[in-house]
Amino acid sequence: MTERLHLILIGPPGAGKSTVAGLLVRQAPLTVIATGQRLRQEIAAGTPIGRTIGPLLEQGHFAPDTLMDRLMRQWLREVPADHGFLLDGYPRNPEQALALEAMLADRRRPLTGAIALEIDDAEAVRRLGGRRICRWSGEPFTLHVSDEAAVARCAALGGVLATRDDDRPEVIAERLRVYERETEPLISFYSRRGLLHHIDAAGSPEQVAERVLAHVRRDAG
Repeated sequence: MTERLHLILIGPPGAGKSTVAGLLVRQAPLTVIATGQRLRQEIAAGTPIGRTIGPLLEQGHFAPDTLMDRLMRQWLREVPADHGFLLDGYPRNPEQALALEAMLADRRRPLTGAIALEIDDAEAVRRLGGRRICRWSGEPFTLHVSDEAAVARCAALGGVLATRDDDRPEVIAERLRVYERETEPLISFYSRRGLLHHIDAAGSPEQVAERVLAHVRRDAG
């Protein structure tokens, strides 16, 4: 598949967007713009942006649209000309979706598809409630407490398991409420534009990534 793909991932917390994105880039020339990861880096670095959004994210809320639109315009400029892109975490609502359309029109890089990963709330809570970060001397990595091999690897590296602030039970519940209220309208937005792909997010990340690719390849002909 040599055509440049311009994709977004939509889905509730726990749907596995970041993991699936990491698998998709192995199959196509895509630059991943994962907004959550980039914002957490800003927070860790203590930048002015990080200090602004840190308290919001800790409570399960989103960064302001005006800030995210400005950051996204900057990040899109960094995508190589011979790469497509995969947006994970933006747009969050129809207002951001309209802003994205204007950005892409300016760059003559229209959206190829909107991938909607679907999972029920019970499974989302199970996944997020068991998610941990292995912090060690190298690059931290994410695992689930049910993954005995990953937990053992963390211990062998001398790492410590930590829970993200936004994976606390009360924050998980708020994140799901915010998603339903603000982000689910994107499903209708992209359905009306004929860009939406409904993808079952149950199963392993590898299985989900294969489903995504099958849909995209089918539409690409």
